[in-house]
Amino acid sequence: MDFLVGVKEVGEILGWDRRKVSTYQLRGVLPKPVVHLYSGPIWFRKQIEFYKAGKDFGVRTYYIKGEMVYECTYNQPFKDTSYSPKDIKEQTGNYILYYEKDVQQVKNAILEKKPIVQFLSFGSISILHDLGILETVVFQDYIQQYSFEDIESKEGWVKE
Repeated sequence: MDFLVGVKEVGEILGWDRRKVSTYQLRGVLPKPVVHLYSGPIWFRKQIEFYKAGKDFGVRTYYIKGEMVYECTYNQPFKDTSYSPKDIKEQTGNYILYYEKDVQQVKNAILEKKPIVQFLSFGSISILHDLGILETVVFQDYIQQYSFEDIESKEGWVKE
């Protein structure tokens, strides 16, 4: 099951020792684990790989809700910004914008079990959840719609 990782594997991916992984997980810096077992937290490998890519490239994430622009970070509440939707679109640098109307369409598709959901990337849905944009109940509903085998094959995690 290479698509699931624990503290040891997260440390290998990020180049950290186990203590640092545990400390950062307890502080809420890392993506939310999929489950907490007696042996420790468990993540999907893609969650950690996306987290690492975001850190390595200094990508900021913003969520536009109405006329408000929020900065999003893993496992943290939204941070108010002084940007307007127009201002943020004119910014330079590495950033990702999520719009309330688009996220709402994704939520509706998941909750209404529309066939298009099978084509949504697990990584994209997971990031929306880890950033607090997609509620846990919606994320869990998405996961329940697909077995782990489906997630594995969609993300290319199945070893031939």
